[in-house]
Amino acid sequence: MEITLIGTGTGTPSIRRNPACVLFRLGDKNAVFDSGPGTLRSLLSTGVEHKNIDLLFYTHLHLDHISDFSVILFAAKIPPEIRKNPLYVYGPTGLKDYHKKIKALYGDTLSADSYKLILEEIENKELGIEGFTILTKTLEHHGGGMGYRITAPGGKIAVYTGDTDYCEAAVELSRDADILIAECSFPEEMKMKGHLTPESAARIANEAGVKKLVLTHMYPICDNYDLVSACEKAFKGEIIVGEDRMKFELKQEVLL
Repeated sequence: MEITLIGTGTGTPSIRRNPACVLFRLGDKNAVFDSGPGTLRSLLSTGVEHKNIDLLFYTHLHLDHISDFSVILFAAKIPPEIRKNPLYVYGPTGLKDYHKKIKALYGDTLSADSYKLILEEIENKELGIEGFTILTKTLEHHGGGMGYRITAPGGKIAVYTGDTDYCEAAVELSRDADILIAECSFPEEMKMKGHLTPESAARIANEAGVKKLVLTHMYPICDNYDLVSACEKAFKGEIIVGEDRMKFELKQEVLL
């Protein structure tokens, strides 16, 4: 399983960080988790063209996580690279209604005329794709939100929280994960309901027995803080402050 942090930022503009997006390579499929503003350009800078997105997964329907969904549908219709292959889109309760509303707003410019568009609401469900198991849980975020647990055929586990506060569901979702990609919106003294700080992200990692904690979804103010030292108060495993284009690879261990 290959993971690339496409956007480690938020809805607040940042020169350093693009808005929320994580790219997973699941078998031979490009799976994009969240697509905040500018995602298509950010993906292109890593070599992934819009026509090569196979799967879209959304944690929730806030603009800094889903705004480029409409852009992806629009780009699929532009010659000469008109999309032909199916596009599978998964997300929380309300995803289908969201799609209906943007279709009503933008009309035929978002119509899937040349390809098959499949939308599924998978909140608190499990599905299998290319031998990977993907489990979702509702987490604690204002306006709703859910996180994803992706288990590779060989057993390696990656978790992406999306936006959440500390909650037992986040701990359970992250249990024994090899890598936890957790939001870390604000430093401790600026704690906002529905979001994590370094210490609360680390608390989830510690209680879940996570091996590696990767921080993402950081507002610009976070760049002025030592986030690692703050996390170390609650978690003794590996801690990484995520940066755009940072890559991780989870390889199955071979026992001889």
